[in-house]
Amino acid sequence: MKPTTKARLIFAAAAIVIVAGISILVHATIGNATAQPIMTTAEAVEPALPTEPAELQAGKAKFDKHINPSPLIAAPVSGEVRLVRTGYTVSYNPRLRQPNYVAWTLTAPRTYGNNKREPQFYEDAQLAPSQRTLLNDYYNSGMSRGHMCPAADNKWNAQAMQESFILSNVCPQTYTLNGEDWEHLESFCRTFVRRNKTAIHIICGPIFTSNPPQLRRKRLYVPDQFFKAIVCLDKGAERGIAFVYNNDSEQHPMSHYVRTIDQVEQLTGLNLFSSVPAKIQDRIEARSDLRDWR
Repeated sequence: MKPTTKARLIFAAAAIVIVAGISILVHATIGNATAQPIMTTAEAVEPALPTEPAELQAGKAKFDKHINPSPLIAAPVSGEVRLVRTGYTVSYNPRLRQPNYVAWTLTAPRTYGNNKREPQFYEDAQLAPSQRTLLNDYYNSGMSRGHMCPAADNKWNAQAMQESFILSNVCPQTYTLNGEDWEHLESFCRTFVRRNKTAIHIICGPIFTSNPPQLRRKRLYVPDQFFKAIVCLDKGAERGIAFVYNNDSEQHPMSHYVRTIDQVEQLTGLNLFSSVPAKIQDRIEARSDLRDWR
């Protein structure tokens, strides 16, 4: 082979190597800039849908009217601060730093779920410090923190469970009342909706008969009594009942506490279940018989 021919072949081979190297470098650079996972044929035809954030999935229950219908509330109360939460609505009294009442609708699905009780209570950040109950107000007060809308009625939703521990949903109760007769009524309500696969509308709150209200320690006003009013609006089977508990350590059968809703309205000055048609109100608020609820 002539020297000139050999040189030409070496030059051509070198050129091919250089061009191939440049091509590899360019493809690598582009690949790094727009790297995508390798898809199977099925994925390329029908990409997998993105997973919803957990908070969005949990939040759906808030808007499920089958689980959590809007509560029936009382007529407007002078000076109230209305607080709408995931699982209940509060008519709040900033002077007494406690609710006038708390309202919610209890359904069977609300009583089920994996959301556990919160390990602590919370001050209400929606209220000014001068208007809200402080955690320190209960310290050495001799009173327990009694839920109005109970934690066990909010197992269905994590946010609802947490909000049930806000102090605007809480009143000072004796330990005996909170852990015994008041809790028995809460359990009675859950059993009723589960057994009958229905919904009940509940309004409950404190009653202050002392004038001025009793001041136990610091800023903590202690209610003399508590009420709970309940209606079921199943068509053709509408019924109502109410209960009044003294805030003491006595224990009695549930029948001891039964009142009519009319009697509770006289005690509290509240117009409960004001959106219910007048003819139904007149009938169910004047009758109170536990046999209607067995």
